[in-house]
Amino acid sequence: MKREDINSLAQLVQKDELEHLYKIIETNHKIIVLTAPTEQTLLVPVKDPISGGEFYAGEVLVTSTIVEIDKSKGWSMVMDSNETLSLHIAVLDAAYEANILKNEIKQLLTEAKEQKELEIKMTNQKVNSTRVSFDLM
Repeated sequence: MKREDINSLAQLVQKDELEHLYKIIETNHKIIVLTAPTEQTLLVPVKDPISGGEFYAGEVLVTSTIVEIDKSKGWSMVMDSNETLSLHIAVLDAAYEANILKNEIKQLLTEAKEQKELEIKMTNQKVNSTRVSFDLM
């Protein structure tokens, strides 16, 4: 697992599981919040399929946080206004970098990824089952 995947995969994890890991880390290590959870807007770039150029389709609200644990920094950016989720993911990122509960974090994120892939597969099966072949009509 790459560290770059932590931010996106952690958003798939159940919030109570994230909070459980966060509390374990918080009780055993000092968490320094370098940048408190902050709401921001980002421009969303979209690639034009016809001309190949890019343009900005609009803005999206995000919440970002930067923390430090044992001289290792962690960062997160989540969609919408969610300060708690942003803080928990930033702490997981810093803990992963500092080799704190690294195996537990890997396992949690791997399970979340597998669950999401299973959900996508099931949705694709449902959609494909409704496909109509016009050659038979």
